[in-house]
Amino acid sequence: MIDQDRKKMIQNGFDSVAQGYDHPALSFFPETAKRMAGFLDLQPQQQLLDVCTGTGVVALTAAEILTQGRVTAIDLSSGMLRQAENKAKAKKLNNIEFLQMDLDELDFAEESFDIACSSFGLFFLEDMSKGLKNIASVVKPGGKIGISSFSGDAFSPMADIFIEQYEATGRKVPALSWKRLATRELIEAEFNAVGITDVSIHQVPLGYTMTNAQMWWDVVWNAGWRALLNQLSEDEQQEFKQQHVREISQLIGDKGIWFNTEVLIAIGEKS
Repeated sequence: MIDQDRKKMIQNGFDSVAQGYDHPALSFFPETAKRMAGFLDLQPQQQLLDVCTGTGVVALTAAEILTQGRVTAIDLSSGMLRQAENKAKAKKLNNIEFLQMDLDELDFAEESFDIACSSFGLFFLEDMSKGLKNIASVVKPGGKIGISSFSGDAFSPMADIFIEQYEATGRKVPALSWKRLATRELIEAEFNAVGITDVSIHQVPLGYTMTNAQMWWDVVWNAGWRALLNQLSEDEQQEFKQQHVREISQLIGDKGIWFNTEVLIAIGEKS
C-alpha cells in the first residue's frame, strides 16, 4: 500500500521551497546536472525522460543538447513545474514538455524513450525498486538510465547539528531519504534488483567553502529541510534559527569550513 499522506507531504514540501530552489547556495543541483548530461553521453536526436525534475535543472541542460530530440519532464510538485516552465520560456526552448505526473503511475508507452534519468528523486519513493523498474520500462533496449544521490558524508557536520537541535524540540527527524542511496553498494543493489547489471557509478566531489552561517541557512531554508521547519510555529522558527545560526557560526569560525556536497551518479544500460 502506497502511503498517500507521505506522498502529499513531500509534494507540499517541494511546493513550499519551489521559489528558492535555484538559490546559489544549492549550486550542487546544476553542477550535478552538467555531470549527469556528460555521463549519459547525450546525442542530439534522442528522446529523454526526466523523472522528479524539480525546477527542471537536468531537463533544461539536456534540452539544450538534444537539439533534434525532445525532453519530457515530470514531477509531483506543481510549484516546481511552474519554475521549470518559466526557465524553459526564458531560454526559448521548444523541445521540452513539463507534466505533473506520479512516477508510481507513469503514463507513457513502454520503450518510448532513449534515455531516462532521475536526479535526487528515486530515494523519496517508498519502493525504490518499483520506481526504478517503472523508469526502465519506458526505456528502449540498449537505452541508458541515470540516477544521482548524495554520498554518505554529504552535508556533515552541519546537518548533524541541525538534526540534534531539531530533535531537542521534542520532534523526530525522519531518516534522511538520500541515505538510502548513499553508497555504491546501495545503488548497485537497486539496479540489480530490476535486472540492470551494466552499471557505472561516478563519484563527483562537489562542494564549496562556507564563510558564514547564513550560507548554510540558505541551504536549509530553500531545500528539503524546510519541511521540518514548517512544523514549527513562527516563534519557534525564529528561536530555532537564532540558536542554529549561532552554533554554525562557531563551527565556521574566522577561516570558513568546507561544505561537502559530494554526489554519486549512476548510469545503467537496459539490456
